[in-house]
Amino acid sequence: MSVAASKFQLSLATLPTGFHHHRFEANGVGFNAWIWRGGTGPVLLLNGGTHGDEYEGPTLLRQWIDNWRPTQLRGTIVMIPVLNEGAFFAGARCHPFDSGNLARAFPGVRDGTETSRLAHLFETEVLMQATHYVDLHSGGNAYELHPWVGYMTGGGRVEREQRTLAACFDRFWCWAGPFLPGRTLSSAHKRRIPAIYVECRGAGGVRPADLAVLDRGLHNLLRQLNCLDGPVGPLEKQRFRSSRDAEEAHLQVHHPAPHDGLFACNILLGDAVRQGQPLGLVWPLTPGEPAVIRAERQGTVVACRRQRSVRRGDALFTLAPI
Repeated sequence: MSVAASKFQLSLATLPTGFHHHRFEANGVGFNAWIWRGGTGPVLLLNGGTHGDEYEGPTLLRQWIDNWRPTQLRGTIVMIPVLNEGAFFAGARCHPFDSGNLARAFPGVRDGTETSRLAHLFETEVLMQATHYVDLHSGGNAYELHPWVGYMTGGGRVEREQRTLAACFDRFWCWAGPFLPGRTLSSAHKRRIPAIYVECRGAGGVRPADLAVLDRGLHNLLRQLNCLDGPVGPLEKQRFRSSRDAEEAHLQVHHPAPHDGLFACNILLGDAVRQGQPLGLVWPLTPGEPAVIRAERQGTVVACRRQRSVRRGDALFTLAPI
């Protein structure tokens, strides 16, 4: 059922028990949300499609929307399969109208560009009402990732709770790091809302193995929050990395292409490499020798560009010390 607006466009606290649909809209932007309202308990918000070319999150959430009908639910679950509809229908990471990256636009402004207005709508109408938040990402069309779950560090109760939530996705490794501005998690962090993000493989597709990990992780998380009865796990021991460098997990800044051209990758995801080791080549489209891309540091390959056409500055690899 659709629900009328209240103090917010939709006040989750006043919803009757049951399964609901609502479209949040303002100033020419919007998104669809499905809400399960149970008894007293947490408000868990999940979304996919922050970037328009990342399909694992939307696929998982849409499957849950079609099939999940819990009989004993405590709390409220909000699922937004596709947050950034403009980018989604363009099949692109960023919004086609303003080239805006929604994952860099928070908290947004009411009267800004399309991307900024969307960030503002999401934060003020939905995120503000959540007690816990999960943002589902992937490598998209251009990149392939060694999947992980992550969160922003900062100490105290919120960080401890985030570590517990991240452990629910135990078949992915965990990568925690300092605050970075503009992200969905940045807004949650400022509001002291425990929040995690999940990065699936990407490469333009949806791997059944990734969906299985997400599905298992979400069931674990709902039990961890006491939204559902039943034990968590048993959980596998999760590889864990907590960094003091905010840029360590910033995928768009590492191993940039030195010029436009054709990229060739010489290593595999998950490979352990040493500093200075050749990782790939970038051939110019004009006469000339290829540029050799060498490892900036020792580490494990956790991201690799799969789109072979590159522009100067495009990130080609990310290494993590795990």
